[in-house]
Amino acid sequence: MFDESGKEMGLLNALGLSNGESKVYLRLLAQPEGEMLDKIVTAFGIPAAEAEDSLKSLADRGLVKISSNRVQVVQPRVVLQRILELRKRTLDEQIARETSVALELERLLEPVYWENRLGIRPEEIIEPLRDLPEMELRTTRILGTAAKEVFILAQTFGWYGKVREALFQAHDRGVRMKVLMTVSDESTKERAKELRDLGIQVRQLAEEWYPVRGTLVDHQELVFLIWATKKSDVPRPIYYRPHYTKNQGFIRIFRDAFLNRWEEGRAI
Repeated sequence: MFDESGKEMGLLNALGLSNGESKVYLRLLAQPEGEMLDKIVTAFGIPAAEAEDSLKSLADRGLVKISSNRVQVVQPRVVLQRILELRKRTLDEQIARETSVALELERLLEPVYWENRLGIRPEEIIEPLRDLPEMELRTTRILGTAAKEVFILAQTFGWYGKVREALFQAHDRGVRMKVLMTVSDESTKERAKELRDLGIQVRQLAEEWYPVRGTLVDHQELVFLIWATKKSDVPRPIYYRPHYTKNQGFIRIFRDAFLNRWEEGRAI
């Protein structure tokens, strides 16, 4: 019989078992044939309520098995592996919850840190967008406010369908538009033709590959992303997270890059 204050009890407690669970398991361990359910409650020297709760908890976690009202322990090696797996799952869930809390705190506290040191909030410089669909949505939104001029730097302009209506509406408002893209197949030819037929200026990018994509509206609002790899080089091309900005530094860099390539490009 195991000493209830002995090393085994302490080690089981250290792995998360309660005193009652540890007592029930250790007592059953010494009984090869197991024990009847009613005797565990009455003969193990454990309060009935504690014995019932401990037995249920052990059974729920697969640490004991019950058959025909008889309870037997599962082999210690298997039990310990299950305990570790359950503990790991619990800890992983706790870490995931705490990571979520930490990210939320970072989102709340970082702006305060930088605003008090730089006198400006980071989102006033550049705002990260979650993914490409959110980038397309924000592009549609700023196109809806365009009043004078729009620059679009694309490759195949595969997202044209997502912003088509907003482009048409901007054209109807008299907004001047320039689109730089690569025409390389029938679908890109069709896009370029539809834009030209609408009266939008379209030019072919002189470079085979340029890693920046973006839309600049009225030299005031910019949505952009930067590709880290060429689509033709890897199965899953990598892009740097899309961003939105009204910062004139970013806008100046994009505008200069666009206008330089506009001069180098040829009319389609």
